[in-house]
Amino acid sequence: MKCFQCGSMVPEGTRFCGHCGLKIMDPDAGTMVLEIEEADALLARVRRVFAGEYDVERELARGGMAIVYRATETALQRPIALKVLRPDIGLSAAAAERFKREAQTVASLDHPNIIPVYRIGQVGGIFHIAMKFVEGRSLDIILETQGALPVPVTLTVLREAARGLAFANARGIVHRDVKGGNILIDTDGRVVVSDFGVALRASDVTLTAAGTLIGTPAYMSPEQCSGRRAGPQSDQYSLAVVGFQMLAGSTPFHSETLAGIIQHHFFTPPPDLRLARQDIPVALVEIITRALHKDADKRFGSTGEMLAALEAIPFSDEDRRASQRALRDLARGRETPRITTGSLPALPDMPTLAIPPAYAPKPSTRRIASYAAGVTLVLATAGWLVSRSMGEPSAAVSAEPLRDSAVLAPPVAVPMSRPVTVATGKLRILTNPPSAEILVDGRRVGVGGVVDFRVPSGARRVRVQAAGYVPWDTTITVRTGVTHTLGRVILRVPGE
Repeated sequence: MKCFQCGSMVPEGTRFCGHCGLKIMDPDAGTMVLEIEEADALLARVRRVFAGEYDVERELARGGMAIVYRATETALQRPIALKVLRPDIGLSAAAAERFKREAQTVASLDHPNIIPVYRIGQVGGIFHIAMKFVEGRSLDIILETQGALPVPVTLTVLREAARGLAFANARGIVHRDVKGGNILIDTDGRVVVSDFGVALRASDVTLTAAGTLIGTPAYMSPEQCSGRRAGPQSDQYSLAVVGFQMLAGSTPFHSETLAGIIQHHFFTPPPDLRLARQDIPVALVEIITRALHKDADKRFGSTGEMLAALEAIPFSDEDRRASQRALRDLARGRETPRITTGSLPALPDMPTLAIPPAYAPKPSTRRIASYAAGVTLVLATAGWLVSRSMGEPSAAVSAEPLRDSAVLAPPVAVPMSRPVTVATGKLRILTNPPSAEILVDGRRVGVGGVVDFRVPSGARRVRVQAAGYVPWDTTITVRTGVTHTLGRVILRVPGE
């Protein structure tokens, strides 16, 4: 199946798109829900709002946060790409003001590898960005039709994209949504990065569409997955995912669920690229591996440093000419010789996450001393039991059972490395207001919503609370392997 929102291929039976996060399937239905009428209505509204300024022709692309239309600027009669923020994303006044300020800063960027921004504004309640229209194709479409790319082509795309990213990062602007769909190849073979710095953080929006996730999970850095502020190292991570995809033909991490992809970003080492193909330079593998490090501090100190490492890889004039020819052909929709890649090993099962123990206050000095005394007593008792068992027949030890006052059983050898399997189910819940906290057994597990969050099986108390609202409590019985959907919990105001 194809996601009707972003066009990505989605395995049958999957409820969420792994690229844009949209809920694409009714769990109780066997068919996709295509909201064609809604898309047509939005296009008609955009045409009315921008009539006289832009002649909006058709929809080009649709993502989790915005929709891009092909349009013509009426005054100058030049083609543009008109990006419109989706109206079903609630934007606070502070976030809207920050969006406009940052977009204006991006519009001031002048670099050959960054798509020019002509205008930013808000008309009729619709935030929009008018950008240069690039005749060509996006990298994700090229990869979808072509598969893996030759090393010289990959190196050319990585270098030119890194030049644009390094230029903006050095001026304090972070892209936050680097992916193949935002890297464009024009018909001259030039690489430009689009949508620069306009991706919003999840904390800036109200998710009114169930299951929608801001960002592209397959390319998000671990710090972005955890909700922390993205920095230049996040752009490095996402660019490395794009590089991995160009070389291997697929992204390093994939799963049938959003939670699975995010947990792979947290815990799973990326597969070895050399298993996919043997013609990749060692230096290029090392650059991608370093940029994919889970710890942002272990990546490159700056994107300029990553660019310098890419440009240090030997690249002959013949390779440069061949890659430019290939990029021009690919941008025009022509096929080039396909690259055969080996299959990568299957990803390990994502780790089972139990709810961590409740927060315990830091023990005082007196309590630490009592702990130490207790440990000493336990060790002394253990030594006495061991010496007694060694000095008497084993039958005598088992003949006299330990009484209630005994705190230790005879020592039993247990392998410390043996994993303990915890039976779990999954919890899915959204809240209104989106600032509400979600607690399970008194432990905070999320704000605004959790999707497929693993909790130990058994009776669990779920509480949703927010300042100024009446809290909501319930107890559910979590069954092993079952996803428990509580829907949207709407808190009420006292007296309502």
